[in-house]
Amino acid sequence: MFAAGFGKVCISPPVGSPLAGYAARKGVSIGIHDDLFVRALVLDNESTALAVVSVEVLALPSQFVARVRTAIQERTGIPPECVVIAATHTHAGPVTIRTFFNPEENVDAAYMNFLAEAIVECVAAAWRERWPARIGVGAGRVEGIGVNRRSPDRGPVDEEIGILKVEGLEGHTRVVLIIYGCHPTVLGPNNLLVTGDFPAFALQRIEEALSPGGFALFLNGMQGNISTGHSSELSAIGVITPGRTFERAAELGRMLADATLEALPAIETSEAASLGAVSVRLDLPLKEYPPVDQAAQALRQAEDRLARLTREKAPIEELRDAMSKHLYASITHFYAREVREFTDGRLPIELQGLRINDAAFIAVPAEVFVEIGLRIKQRAPFRTFIIGLANGYIGYLPNRETYAAGGYEVVSAKVAPESEDVLIEAAIEVEKKLFVTAPD
Repeated sequence: MFAAGFGKVCISPPVGSPLAGYAARKGVSIGIHDDLFVRALVLDNESTALAVVSVEVLALPSQFVARVRTAIQERTGIPPECVVIAATHTHAGPVTIRTFFNPEENVDAAYMNFLAEAIVECVAAAWRERWPARIGVGAGRVEGIGVNRRSPDRGPVDEEIGILKVEGLEGHTRVVLIIYGCHPTVLGPNNLLVTGDFPAFALQRIEEALSPGGFALFLNGMQGNISTGHSSELSAIGVITPGRTFERAAELGRMLADATLEALPAIETSEAASLGAVSVRLDLPLKEYPPVDQAAQALRQAEDRLARLTREKAPIEELRDAMSKHLYASITHFYAREVREFTDGRLPIELQGLRINDAAFIAVPAEVFVEIGLRIKQRAPFRTFIIGLANGYIGYLPNRETYAAGGYEVVSAKVAPESEDVLIEAAIEVEKKLFVTAPD
């Protein structure tokens, strides 16, 4: 018999906590616009169990994920390779990771302990409260939310919404999981209110439509170069462009929810569910970085230039260039120190695959560029959805052609251009392993 369960735990940080996501943000949180949550869905066909966990934060370290998975196994018996823990990537949540965009910020150990327990309890509650269910996988489409922020014509994008639909045996839809690739960055660095951004509004609308007792969760997809239309370059240095409002976030959330709800009736469900999971280690080639002392010197020079131009009240374009160069020097310095531990020039990551009936879900601990995800989908032998920011975080993973153009995402990627090909080949192999085994 197939069964499913879900859980939801509030993880909003205390008012006054720093917010993650923008190097240029000034100040700490001053309130909560909408609460953040851990949302968990468990699926169990008596021979295999999967747990899908959505955490409404920017990103999570792989060591943290490993610790939480171990605790989940102790509480539920679900093995680590069958648990995917993905961040939604809201830029208005607590600091949960120290990386290139916030090298001087500290992660609050007390909050991380609280978060770990919240995730474990959320999955455990979902496991305890399983109920007989039917499941189906489908897709919808939405236009006008995500655009390619690095392209003059704003393309390519992936307008597909991956949808997992779970019903009770009586036929009422109780759970909707959506996968859509886009930065939740409607709210910019000037926002000091905690929020899940546009996905939070989408989930609220879906749950209202499914009431009573409806539940929804969001997983981000191929969002590395996809945003709601705002420049990553300008956001990174604190330039606020029009339209970064809660009203706009609510509008985009409604668009995503309505496209999902429109697609739901066509998704057929069944009490039979084939479930599977594969987890492999993948070594990605690192970019070459200068020696740490050289990177530190370049950072000091960038700091001095920015300070001088600020004192001289230089023209705005010159100041913005200096701010970008300073940010890039800071990122390079951070990575130059970090990559010293990888003496073989390779960055190990986990590549995870989940199987639900005839669909594969590939989980990657990165901000994957949409061109890579589209190539995987085109080559994959089975229906495929990409889950980004899952089971850890290594930063951006651009497609090969992007490196020549440079820019924020390329500077912020610590892997080399050939990582695209390595990832695509590995994703295809993971899918083959998922479907080689006999169906459950």
